[in-house]
Amino acid sequence: MTQEAVETIQCTHHWQIESPNGPVSIGRCKRCGEIREFNNSIQGSGWDRQGSHNRRLRQAKSSS
Repeated sequence: MTQEAVETIQCTHHWQIESPNGPVSIGRCKRCGEIREFNNSIQGSGWDRQGSHNRRLRQAKSSS
């Protein structure tokens, strides 16, 4: 195993996440440089109210 791989496995990440712009934001660990995607909202949360409202309307129409 390379030294870089050992450092990545043992890293306690300190994520620096870009500002929200769409469903995900890119984060980069300030310590090891790992890059990862982070969700900007959780489906069904308060941020998705319009989506769940539309879903309920479609369900009501389909059950009629």
